Amino acid sequence: MFLPHIYHCLDRSVQLLLSQGARPDLVSSKGVAAIHLAVGKETEKNIRCLKIMLQHGADPNIRSAEGLTPLHVAALWGCYQNLKLLLLNGGNPNIHDNVTISIIFTRYHLVLFAYEESFHNEKLNIILVFSYLGYSPELCLALRTFKLPNCQSDEQSLCLQFDQPDQNRKWREGIIKSSFNYLLLDPRVTKNLPFRSHTMTPQECFQTFISAIFYVGKGKRSRPYSHLYEALEYYKGDKSAKRLCPKVQHILQVWSTGQGVISLHCFQNVIPVEAYTREACMVEAIGLKMLTNQKRGDFYGVVSNWQSKRKRELGIHLLYRAMQIFLAEGERQLRPADIRQR
Repeated sequence: MFLPHIYHCLDRSVQLLLSQGARPDLVSSKGVAAIHLAVGKETEKNIRCLKIMLQHGADPNIRSAEGLTPLHVAALWGCYQNLKLLLLNGGNPNIHDNVTISIIFTRYHLVLFAYEESFHNEKLNIILVFSYLGYSPELCLALRTFKLPNCQSDEQSLCLQFDQPDQNRKWREGIIKSSFNYLLLDPRVTKNLPFRSHTMTPQECFQTFISAIFYVGKGKRSRPYSHLYEALEYYKGDKSAKRLCPKVQHILQVWSTGQGVISLHCFQNVIPVEAYTREACMVEAIGLKMLTNQKRGDFYGVVSNWQSKRKRELGIHLLYRAMQIFLAEGERQLRPADIRQR
């Protein structure tokens, strides 16, 4: 027996039907279960209905005909309380729908509504979202407590080795100091963070900054723009969009809103292996699942022998330094028109 009253979310009727043996996980002829319908709105009645269904064993990961889980639905409709309930009751944020989009896809949706005024008024803990989505344990701790690892000496060790590299050793891509790191940021999340930062705590700034990063790279000269040029070909319709990589897909999603991608350049004028090592530390700190990067980075020199925890902590330190650069330089967005003119 399906739960028809869920369309109007009459919690008493739902309670009665469930007590009489109604199946909360039964998928209807329309391809959805009752829990999918309940999580799409965040009224008091809907929240009560969701709690009742979860108490009666409703599966928080049940898939619709399109492969959507209740988490997908709640995230898409910006229902934070429903999301919180689902996550606390076993909702899996890593499940993909039939189009291979996971809840990670909507990490940006989560942050967009999580930082709304109502979120601050209720004093809810955004680390709940961060932890479940897949950041490294060290970064989760830093986001929750804002106790950043003290890695100045580790960064100094990294710099010293590559500032005057051994001339007799063959380093990857040579020893010319023409490399740098760059981060691609989502403006839907930053919302001009440098401008807003004066009204936010440093912890809130760092949380927002981390949430906005969707790619970490290393490059020379115009390397960051190669991603944008590639996306531009799809944007203009010159290529089929059937096999878009996650990075290009994300760029196109930003452009579709009329906004531009933010390309933040940092740690400039270093040799390639130093830039590769910094990139790898930041990727490890954030976690590959939280980025559109396809693979982990490569470590070189003394850092390659460090334990993973130490590498991730250095990554957090570097990310915080990158944020300080971003706040000082201001937000600059790159739209399709800007790329065409290059």
